[in-house]
Amino acid sequence: MLIPQSVQKELFKKEKEFFSSLDILKVVEPKNYDLVKTLKLLVDEGEAEAIALAMELSLPLFIDDRKGRRIAEKIGLKFIGSLGLLKIAKERGIISKVKPFIKRPIDEGYYLDEKLIKQFLESMCED
Repeated sequence: MLIPQSVQKELFKKEKEFFSSLDILKVVEPKNYDLVKTLKLLVDEGEAEAIALAMELSLPLFIDDRKGRRIAEKIGLKFIGSLGLLKIAKERGIISKVKPFIKRPIDEGYYLDEKLIKQFLESMCED
């Protein structure tokens, strides 16, 4: 998974030990700084750089931020969020329950809309 350095910094603020141990994360910087600068007028730096990087490399975007998702949709980027990834993992038998993977980040300060979580858990036959 490619991430810009600004996203790495955000992740390391919350759980440096965990995220630094993930071999699947590779830091790559977007090259189009004008695009990043423009996107930063609409979203935070991490989201702006991630969107720009996805555009440059024609890759799907992993994003939970609502504003960032709207922008990705408007410019035609494919994207998925944390809940979508958990759904796929459960459907493929990689995990048996999604709830523990939602509870821990929320307990540690990660924000996801409560109504959205409730609907998602119900759709996954977990409550």
